[in-house]
Amino acid sequence: MDFELTQEQEDLRNAAKEFAEGEFDPDLARKLDREQTFPMDIWKKACKLGFIGCYIPEEYNGGGLGFLDHAFIMEEFTRADPGIGFILSVTLGSEVLIEHGDEMQKEKYLAPVPIGDAIMGIAITEPNAGSDVAGCTTTHAEKEGDTWILNGSKMFITNGTIADHLLVLA
Repeated sequence: MDFELTQEQEDLRNAAKEFAEGEFDPDLARKLDREQTFPMDIWKKACKLGFIGCYIPEEYNGGGLGFLDHAFIMEEFTRADPGIGFILSVTLGSEVLIEHGDEMQKEKYLAPVPIGDAIMGIAITEPNAGSDVAGCTTTHAEKEGDTWILNGSKMFITNGTIADHLLVLA
């Protein structure tokens, strides 16, 4: 088995490194924390370059690459700045839509993400269970006709203040 990176993977990794080194100002993370803001301009640039949602299938505006390629990008982003690198991985919940969403959900919620038209968030953590999905007991989903009714409590919602769409585990 060959564990060497392909030329395409090397190119992707180098492009991500160059982007991060050029865009992630050393004082930016502190500024973002202090002002409680999200680096929307950097995120939009990363989307335009295909770094965000690179693993999303091409038919939904993604790069059609794999999760390993996504890991190479995130590795270079977090090497330059762990905080900014993490918050640029704002496709949380997209993975579930790829595997389990129907066509309408993929078109409506997934396709806008890699082109910078929407940000995903995910609500997992509960007060008494933490992020243990099997232990989630306070959030319940009930179907009423064609609608799902969610009741319960979530906390520490990743991208909760900026997300256009939230995936709620219930």
